[in-house]
Amino acid sequence: MKLAASGERFRVIDDFLPEDDLEEIRAVMRRRQFHQVASVVHPEADGQALRSRGAMLRQDAAMLSEDTQVVGMPSAYHAVLQEIHSHQDIFGVPTKDWSVVGFSFWQYAAGSRLGWHNDVDARGEFVFFLHEDWKASWAGDLTLLDADAAAIEVDTTGMSPLEAVEAKASLASHALTAIVPKPNRLVLIKEGTIHCIQRVDWTAGETTRQTMTGFVGANPPEKQQRADNKNLERLASLLDLG
Repeated sequence: MKLAASGERFRVIDDFLPEDDLEEIRAVMRRRQFHQVASVVHPEADGQALRSRGAMLRQDAAMLSEDTQVVGMPSAYHAVLQEIHSHQDIFGVPTKDWSVVGFSFWQYAAGSRLGWHNDVDARGEFVFFLHEDWKASWAGDLTLLDADAAAIEVDTTGMSPLEAVEAKASLASHALTAIVPKPNRLVLIKEGTIHCIQRVDWTAGETTRQTMTGFVGANPPEKQQRADNKNLERLASLLDLG
């Protein structure tokens, strides 16, 4: 494991899992059933992706202990939880700022993408690339703006929220960061970070962009428990839990 790149709003960690643990989570992914889902950003332009049913884990001391492995839980889940815990500058303090982490598998085939967006109702997210091979010419980069979107002054009058997000990405003075979907690479992303998945090039052929992706759920004050429950319901919907 090594820190390959970092910014104010993201971390890139290469060689994240040992080979045995990487093969274990790939095997878990292969056993999952996938179904097509339309993009929630630009359905007509983005095309469809494939998503598996997900899992939601509540953070606790046992899950984060290096000496404790929850029975039946893939090692990758435990490793991701530990990594999220160790990057408090990205996600905040566990149990205080966040309490749950969702996991689901996604596949993007040639010709598909996910347009510019800004995830809400979460403390951040992670993307872990699971395909066995990837060439830079196949594109599918995770592209993000390493800047606070709220600080970018753009006239968004008459724009929809998604149009406003893309306008900020297009007109910001900051350079965009493109992260190649290298196998066994983990990306941690801070809440409010504008990002997209670039279209997978047709030269990828039958190879799909495969990830384990999830959101880190917020843990608001007690008086906001009802809103917290709604956020968890939204998170569960995104992960296709049930």
